[in-house]
Amino acid sequence: MSQPVALVAAMPPLSGTAAPRAGFWTRAGRVGFDLLVLTKYRITLVALFTGYAAIVVQGGHVSDWRVVVPCLVALFATGGCANTLNQLFELKRDSLMNRTRSRRPLPAGRISPRQAIWFAVLQFILAQVLLVVCCHSLLAAALSAATVLYYSFFYTLYLKPRHYLNIVIGGVPGAMGPLIGWAAVTHHLGAAPIAMFMLIFLWTPPHVWALAIKLKDDYARAGIPMLPVVKGVDETTRQIVIYTLILVAATLALPSAIGVFGPAFQHSPLYLTLSLTLGAVFIVWSVILWRRRPMLPTMPLFRFSIIYIAALFVGLMIDAVRSHGGGS
Repeated sequence: MSQPVALVAAMPPLSGTAAPRAGFWTRAGRVGFDLLVLTKYRITLVALFTGYAAIVVQGGHVSDWRVVVPCLVALFATGGCANTLNQLFELKRDSLMNRTRSRRPLPAGRISPRQAIWFAVLQFILAQVLLVVCCHSLLAAALSAATVLYYSFFYTLYLKPRHYLNIVIGGVPGAMGPLIGWAAVTHHLGAAPIAMFMLIFLWTPPHVWALAIKLKDDYARAGIPMLPVVKGVDETTRQIVIYTLILVAATLALPSAIGVFGPAFQHSPLYLTLSLTLGAVFIVWSVILWRRRPMLPTMPLFRFSIIYIAALFVGLMIDAVRSHGGGS
């Protein structure tokens, strides 16, 4: 009896047989999440959302999922590629910033630079193949490639470390979603996607500067000449007010001027209502921010700016759908 007992005692516990599988899937999940972090997926999803909004506003291909789905995947891959290269090029700076040294996989050592390069290349190829083969749009593919080159090389390597207005000029790539989405389904551009591009472009500075004020010390430590670092908080809050006024004026003028919505704009102007009400809140909040310096509640304004741009584009889509339905 003692021999079988000894054999049983020497055997590993049954739960141990599942450990290698659990360990593999745990590691795979961590790698997958780190790759997702490389894409800056929250920012990239905004580009995907605004690109889809352009497709809805255009109206002719909303339910053509054979084109829409590849387009959306290509939009995510475009943003993911650009953001992966951005983090690769800023590895040393990210290692100096408290916000990024442990959260981002490259400075934390969880992803190697070589792996990041391959990941970026694969995303770029995927985006180009989908836009050319599935969407049959060389224009959309060219805009996608231009987005990657502009953000990764011109903005990250040249502009960002050299000029305090980096985010103003560098706001172009983040606003490219509507242009790429529209071009993917129509193979050309028009006034509507350009207006949507301009709204995002003008929204970017006050949105980013609200965060940059909070992270001013981090940016200074990394040697990044963001506006609060170079010109100070007073000038940054003043610029936020100025750009917010320009933005709200543009939200009211651009879409109505180009007639995006047709008859729905007169009969059910949800977008106009949102532009007026949320724009007024944005202006008041930015003025409060400027008046209360240096006691700065910047993060509420930063979060509100996200709600603001999302609500405007939802309004665009709803009014456009009503317009395509006959203006009722």
